Amino acid sequence: MALTRILLWLGNTLVMVAGLMVFTALFGLLLLEAEAAISMSVAAIVTGLLGGVLVLTTYATPARETNFDALVFLVLFWVFVPLLGALPYLTLGATDSLTVAVFESISAFTTTGASTLVPEAVPRSLLVWRSVLQWFGGVVVATFAVVILASLNLTGTGIHRSMLFTLRKGELFHRLVGIGRVIAGIYAVIAALGFVLMSVTGTAPFDAFNLALSGTATGGLTPRSGPLADYLGPASAVVLALLCFLGAASVSAHWDLFRIRTMGGFRHFFRNIEHRALILIFLALALIGAAYTGFRHVIVVTLEAAYLASSAGYDYNVIGLELLPPALLITVALIGGSALSTAGGLKLIRLLLLFRHLRVDLERLTHPSRVKPVIFRGRSISDSAFLSVWMYFLGYTLVLGLGTLVFGTLGLPYDVAVPASAASLANVGPLLEANMVLQGWADFTNAQLMTSSALMLVGRVEVLAILAVISPRLWGN
Repeated sequence: MALTRILLWLGNTLVMVAGLMVFTALFGLLLLEAEAAISMSVAAIVTGLLGGVLVLTTYATPARETNFDALVFLVLFWVFVPLLGALPYLTLGATDSLTVAVFESISAFTTTGASTLVPEAVPRSLLVWRSVLQWFGGVVVATFAVVILASLNLTGTGIHRSMLFTLRKGELFHRLVGIGRVIAGIYAVIAALGFVLMSVTGTAPFDAFNLALSGTATGGLTPRSGPLADYLGPASAVVLALLCFLGAASVSAHWDLFRIRTMGGFRHFFRNIEHRALILIFLALALIGAAYTGFRHVIVVTLEAAYLASSAGYDYNVIGLELLPPALLITVALIGGSALSTAGGLKLIRLLLLFRHLRVDLERLTHPSRVKPVIFRGRSISDSAFLSVWMYFLGYTLVLGLGTLVFGTLGLPYDVAVPASAASLANVGPLLEANMVLQGWADFTNAQLMTSSALMLVGRVEVLAILAVISPRLWGN
């Protein structure tokens, strides 16, 4: 294992995080929060120095790494960056509990959107930090999916296949930088357009800025407590819904759209099978919601259906999707969005593949002598290639059940443990409150918050990647 190579890129990552802290400190000065700006600057210096030391001590390492090295880097990245992201929560006085600070940082960075804090009770600079952390986490999720996860299953079902990625042996980390810049640019443009449109439609600039970053990352955290309708008009809410859809859509399709810039590119974008499935889930959820709440609430449930289907989960108004059966809300949240997106969940393409495989198996039962391959997105997929999809589905289900069991052991009642486990693993934090349970994230104990944090990370790193890293067999090779 190329340990020095991994440390070098972890160092580069920490320097990047320090840069985001400096950006937030400058924003604090604009908000006239000098003390918060100084605290953010201190956090930036600490993070930058640590990253600089790692870079300087490993700079001369050979430029070679294996897929397993990239996988180890992936896991270490998701562990160390949220730990450093917790520093502002402590230095800005939002909490004096390390557990709460880490939970808040992990929730923002994994774009989960769960929080124990009251936005009005913390410095506005901290709200900017967690919005920036959400957006950066969304960029990281999509970049890792395009590069590292794609490199691990090039011969499989092509779940993470993208025109953005071409494999060059030993250059995975360099590809992270190049593709990361492209994806960051795409999401920056989307967020900027969202900010302008929400500002034009009457939203306060500070709220529009935070929601634009959060919506693009399908993050779920808001700059104010309470439902969005208290400070977000219907037009701005529609803009936010569009941002959530674009965040849950495939970044590879965004790239094609940016390159082609024609009506043909738009048609290709909406012909994407994951996008069509996402729209279908949204429409079905909106219709069911309207039937449950009454058609006078159709605007509210339509907006909330878009938010939940994209895995953002914002609450727009008091009467909305929370009136639907909890099992339905949990199911939609667990499905998630596109594989190459900021959304959480199982990912649509995995379920589409399983349903396609199921249909072919049923046809084989009725016509045993017929040779019927599984065709998906224009290519034939062997039965053996579906093993990883089934294993992922099984692993995801087992982790969901284990999370529920641990929460129950730690004192949560069943009707809270199930949505808490699903919300954490699927990275849809607002799902807990949407189930109208009596306990919110602020009522959780430290042990329960730590369990939730672990599930958030597992949901983002992906279950099979975690199992691969902890496998003694792989470490022995």
